[in-house]
Amino acid sequence: MLLSNHVDLLNALSILCYALTACFAAAIPSQCGRLIQTAEDSQPTLLNSEATASPLSSPEGSRLSPEANTKVTPLPKYIRLFKFNVHQRPLIRILLPSLHASYQSLLTLFQVPNPTLTVILVFLINGLAVRIEVLLPQYASLVLHWPLATVNSALALKALISSLVLFALPTLRKSCLEPRMSTLQIDIFITQASLLTNMIGVIGLGFSAPAGFFIISLCVYTSGCGLADSLTTYGTCTLPPGEQVSEFYVRTGLINTIAALIGAPLWSGVFSLVLKSEILPLGLPYWVCAALYGAGLGGAMALKTWLANGAEGWRYDRVASNETE
Repeated sequence: MLLSNHVDLLNALSILCYALTACFAAAIPSQCGRLIQTAEDSQPTLLNSEATASPLSSPEGSRLSPEANTKVTPLPKYIRLFKFNVHQRPLIRILLPSLHASYQSLLTLFQVPNPTLTVILVFLINGLAVRIEVLLPQYASLVLHWPLATVNSALALKALISSLVLFALPTLRKSCLEPRMSTLQIDIFITQASLLTNMIGVIGLGFSAPAGFFIISLCVYTSGCGLADSLTTYGTCTLPPGEQVSEFYVRTGLINTIAALIGAPLWSGVFSLVLKSEILPLGLPYWVCAALYGAGLGGAMALKTWLANGAEGWRYDRVASNETE
C-alpha cells in the first residue's frame, strides 16, 4: 500500500539499486579481472617487418632486453580512444571488446543463412508476443472487475504453472519422446507445442468471459514455457559451418532485447487505442498477439521441414569435420 501510493518512492528505490550495482561493478579490484597477458599473449609477437629479419636469432636480437623481446600486440584503435589506462583496468579491457563484438553482431543480425535466420525470426516473434503480459493486470481488472490485489494473486498462478511444466518436461522428454524421436525432432516438437498453447491461451484471454474461463486460458497460455530452451538447443545444433555458438547466443540476446524495447510500448499503444475507441473490442491486442504466435508456429513448421530435408546429416558432417580439424 505504501509503494502503490508513493510511486516516486518506488522509482527512487529502483534508481538506488541500479546505482549500487554500478558502484559494485566499478569497485571490482584488478585481481578479479582477466589477466592482461594470457598464455598465448606471453609468446613474443613480432611485427611483419621484423618477422623476416628474425631479430631473436640474430646477435643483435639476442642483446635486446627481455621487455623488447616480449612485445605484445597493441590494443585496438577503438580502445585507445579512451583516456584511461586500460592495462590497469582489467574489467574495462574485458567489457570494451565485448561491446565491440555485440555491435558487430547487431550490424549482421539477420545476415545469416537458414535455418539460423528462421530461428532468430521465431525468437523475435516470440519476444514481441510475450510482451502482451504487460497488459494482463489492467486488462483483467477491467474485464473481471477485480481490484489489482486480486488480479496479482490470480496472476501468481503463472509462476506455479511454469514451475510444474518445467519440472515435468525432462521426465516427459526422456520417457515419452526420446524413444520415438531424435534430439532435434524433440526440440522442434516442444517449440511447436509451446507456440500452439500460447496461441490458444491468448485467444481465450481475449474474450470477456467469466473468471473461470480466464483462469483456464491463463493456465493454457503459461504452459507454453518450454520454447526458449528448446529453440536455443535447436539453433545451436544446426549452426552453419563457420558460425560460432557464442555468436549465436549474442544474436539471440540482442533479439530479445530489441523485442523487449519494442514490444512493451507497442502493446501499450494498441491497448490505449482500444480503450479510446468505441468500436474495437477490448480483447483485440490478444487476438493480434495470437496472430503473431501463429506466424511463429509457421516458422517452427518451416524449421521442421528443413530438418526433414537433411539437417541431421549436416549436423553430423559438421561435427565430424570439427573433430578432423
